[in-house]
Amino acid sequence: RMEGTSDVFTVENYLYFTRLIIGVVLCYLLYINFPELPFQWSLVSVVVAISPDNSTQLAKDRMIANLLGCVVGLVMFFIHPPNLLMLSIGVMLVVIIGLYFNMQGSIRSALAALVILMLYNNQSADWTLALDRLVCVIAGCLVALLVTLAFNYLFKVCRFKSPQPKDQAT
Repeated sequence: RMEGTSDVFTVENYLYFTRLIIGVVLCYLLYINFPELPFQWSLVSVVVAISPDNSTQLAKDRMIANLLGCVVGLVMFFIHPPNLLMLSIGVMLVVIIGLYFNMQGSIRSALAALVILMLYNNQSADWTLALDRLVCVIAGCLVALLVTLAFNYLFKVCRFKSPQPKDQAT
């Protein structure tokens, strides 16, 4: 038996894998059924937003952070077409706003959303592309939140205590 494998194959981790796979499958279905929209960003969003500890609060925090990143990205997009300077200013604004609202634990989610929104593949910086990405990032966050809520509901109905990681157990 390999050293460290007992920490990998736990009930908590199996549940985490299951939530991730369900979230990925749901977002992938959006991706293949709506090819006109950039739902690949929902896939990124869902894996960032689902937490190992099945915390509804953390899922909500990450969704709010994603919204922050999207809003800052969209505002930056309207000020000037995306470039390195605008992306850097956006990063700075997301961090400042995130710290102001005590969002230290989810700033990385906000930054990921900002970068997704501000990236563009052609020279015509079309704001509708940014809006499409915003919708798809939010869709990924909603899927993550719904998967988390569904698992918490199942734990409640089945009267199981939601497993907590070892470092958070009381």
